[in-house]
Amino acid sequence: MTRTPRADSGELHRYRRLLRNPNYFRVFAAGLGSIAGSSISAVCLVWVVFFDTGSALDVGLLAASWIVAAIVFSVFGGTLVDRYDRRRLMITADLVRAAAMAGVVLDLREHGFDLTGILAAYFVVGAFTTVFNPAEQAIVPALVGSGDVAEANGLVRSSRSALQFVGASVAGVLIVTLGAPVGIAVNAATYVVSAALLSGMRLAPHPAVRPSAPSGGTRAYFASLTEGFRWLRGARGFLELTFSATFFNFCSGLVGTFLVVFSTEVLHGSALVYAILLGVEVAGTGLGSLLVGRVGAVRWAGRAWTIPYGVGAGSAALVLALVPSVPVTIAALFALGLLGGFAGTAWLTAAQLLVPTEMQGRYFGIDSLGSVAILPAAQIGGAFLIVALGVQRSYLLTAVVWIAAGIAFLFPRALRELGVRPGAPGVTLRSDAGGPGTPGSPGGTRAA
Repeated sequence: MTRTPRADSGELHRYRRLLRNPNYFRVFAAGLGSIAGSSISAVCLVWVVFFDTGSALDVGLLAASWIVAAIVFSVFGGTLVDRYDRRRLMITADLVRAAAMAGVVLDLREHGFDLTGILAAYFVVGAFTTVFNPAEQAIVPALVGSGDVAEANGLVRSSRSALQFVGASVAGVLIVTLGAPVGIAVNAATYVVSAALLSGMRLAPHPAVRPSAPSGGTRAYFASLTEGFRWLRGARGFLELTFSATFFNFCSGLVGTFLVVFSTEVLHGSALVYAILLGVEVAGTGLGSLLVGRVGAVRWAGRAWTIPYGVGAGSAALVLALVPSVPVTIAALFALGLLGGFAGTAWLTAAQLLVPTEMQGRYFGIDSLGSVAILPAAQIGGAFLIVALGVQRSYLLTAVVWIAAGIAFLFPRALRELGVRPGAPGVTLRSDAGGPGTPGSPGGTRAA
């Protein structure tokens, strides 16, 4: 169905209205700066490590330092988000990450290359990112009306997808012209700018985030953490979604990690072809993120997650494996990005509206644990699989598993019915008073 100019104008008006919201704009701009800076520093750090050691293992250790921190601290960071002021946690995380990156620059300048120091700094960045991300995800719905949450998420996710690609390109220019440490210093500066933007926000703390909670000590902290796992166990729709994400993210991670191998060995392409493939996937992700609000996918969020990111993305990966040509691969990767961006934004919006606000930090932290923890398995397992079968057959097997998992997760009822249904009995958007919850959210709906 073709959208009318009036409808398109309405969407643009909504985006402009969101960006005129000073609190939302600060979070939006702060996140853009941080993502751009971290994209630049990630490439620069890899270059520094490989240039000085020539070791692929050391490059792997660099990636592992971030991932291990994310795995270890994800649930703890999410619990902090539910116990402390979220804006202050975001500012603290930015300043600590800025200090870590600045420390790397100073160490390189004063003492030269130090792998241990770089690994430690990247570990710190990974640990405090697990605080920043759930705090940001939990705070966005408090900045905009419930009807604008999908558009707010789409605007954030699409913009950041584009900046990740741009950041990698800028990093290459900086390495050649000014040197890799400059790129790392840029990241430290972007974290400081992000903290400054967030410090100017004027946002009353949500009453559900109890100011007195931190006084309970370690025992109360772990009681809160346990409560988060208990809540998710009872939220069948979100629990089933988290389980499905483990399968889907494994397949997606394997395809993405070894795309450089596929593009060179199967497509016989150059570095330019590889860059184009990355770019079209990012473009697809951005477009898919913006579509959620337009089609009202949050009303059927469970299916908007499972069908695109399970069956749909698996089918795109199958085409990629069966028809190995550059034009088909470009189309398949654009579809993968589009479907993944759509599904991810639909999930995030539904979680922000349905998960009780006092539980959101823990939920996002636990969900992040499931998402990040599977990546090393995809990377390491994928490497062994490619050695044994070759990259094309490995992609084919992965696609089949991906489709099978997508079909399997179409059947759980709670996941299938997960969504925000305005006007349904017992469902009042953004009301902490609760009443019966929307399917998959036993604690009532999210409040404003």
